[in-house]
Amino acid sequence: MDGSTIAALATAPAPAGVAVIRVSGPRTRMALGELFRSKKDPLSSPRLMCFGDILDFKTGEPIDKALAVFMPGPASYTGEDVAELQFHGSPVLVQRVLRSLYAFGILPAPAGEFTKRAFLSGKLDLAQAEAVADVVNSKSEEELRFAGEQLKGRFSQAVESIGEPLRDALAELEATIDFPEEDIQPDKLAQVAARAEVARAQVSKLLASYAFGSLVKDGVRVLLCGRPNAGKSSLLNLLVGKRKAIVSAVSGTTRDLIEEEASLAGHKFVFCDSAGIRETSDEVERIGVELAKERLPWADIVLFVVDATDSSPAWLETLAVLKGATKRIWMVGNKIDVNPAALGLFQPDSAVCQQLFYVSAKTGAGIGPLLEALVDDVAREMPERGEAGEVVTNERHRDCLRRAQDSLSAFIDMTHSKQAPLAILVADLREALSALDEIVGKTYTEDILGRIFSKFCIGK
Repeated sequence: MDGSTIAALATAPAPAGVAVIRVSGPRTRMALGELFRSKKDPLSSPRLMCFGDILDFKTGEPIDKALAVFMPGPASYTGEDVAELQFHGSPVLVQRVLRSLYAFGILPAPAGEFTKRAFLSGKLDLAQAEAVADVVNSKSEEELRFAGEQLKGRFSQAVESIGEPLRDALAELEATIDFPEEDIQPDKLAQVAARAEVARAQVSKLLASYAFGSLVKDGVRVLLCGRPNAGKSSLLNLLVGKRKAIVSAVSGTTRDLIEEEASLAGHKFVFCDSAGIRETSDEVERIGVELAKERLPWADIVLFVVDATDSSPAWLETLAVLKGATKRIWMVGNKIDVNPAALGLFQPDSAVCQQLFYVSAKTGAGIGPLLEALVDDVAREMPERGEAGEVVTNERHRDCLRRAQDSLSAFIDMTHSKQAPLAILVADLREALSALDEIVGKTYTEDILGRIFSKFCIGK
């Protein structure tokens, strides 16, 4: 840390009942002494709210009535002296208070600077620091639950438990290098290789959990496809609970991809409406159709929407386009309010369409079973509650684990060779440990920290 004192708005930059400005660094005590006036001194009453006036540094005049709390380091979020000022949430007042602090010599905090200082002072490891941003940005109950478990350090503990036996093994190999006259014994090398095998299996298990983690963090991707005027846009609006897509009786209204996130029973979903798939001479519509086809591999589930009032077999041609281009297809017969007799009319191949639903996007009839099926599908993929802390949701962690797995595999393969140079074995094991240490921040570069904390909001 550079020894500077920083300040930033910790609440949303918008009119609100209360605004909170956070200050951290060595000049925090002086700032409270000079810029906050109250009957009860917050410096002598740490962690207790004190009522008083925030003062303008240049004029000495009160800016607003406020509550101030002082949290002395190292027992604070950043490990430094920290203060928080709570006052009326006017953007004008916020700017006046910040200008007063800056005039006193306090610097504006870059994005993520408070949490970065918490990491550098040892309050959080790097995986926990990333979990802070995940908690703040959570858009579903499940995403919040997983982020909360990682913030508690459960994922970090899992990574550390893999690394510790490898550290012991590395120490044994390096000791042998220090005494070259003593060759490593075959049984000792076999023991080290066995530890590496266990570690590789644990790393592989964590890597496999990314399939769950990506569903939690990125959401289940659901693409609505079908022929024009089948009611895809109406269904999208019904699924997300608001008017997101334009609905019209004119065929080919949707030209571009329309995405919207929604939370269903605590799970995050990303729904995407697409252009109706058909042959067309309209250049713009043709581009929309191509975009829809290109998006098929993106989807975890394709909802193939069919017009229940259309008795022609044209839907079979569209289904042929979807077949083999996506993971799973669920068929949705829409407009049953207009044609109730359509129930049971469609008989798609179950090997192609795993599920079949009948709905009315206009009245909402039948939407319940479809929503329940979507929730049940993702719920089956989720690990047990106690395992949430050992699920990879972060792409950086996934990359580190892949590198650790590759290095462990190289190490294990080399131990099977009687001519394996000890220096290469040590290098492979050290690289595996380095990759694991990078996850929790035992090893890092300024570039890594910059990329991580630049994604944080100001004031966190």
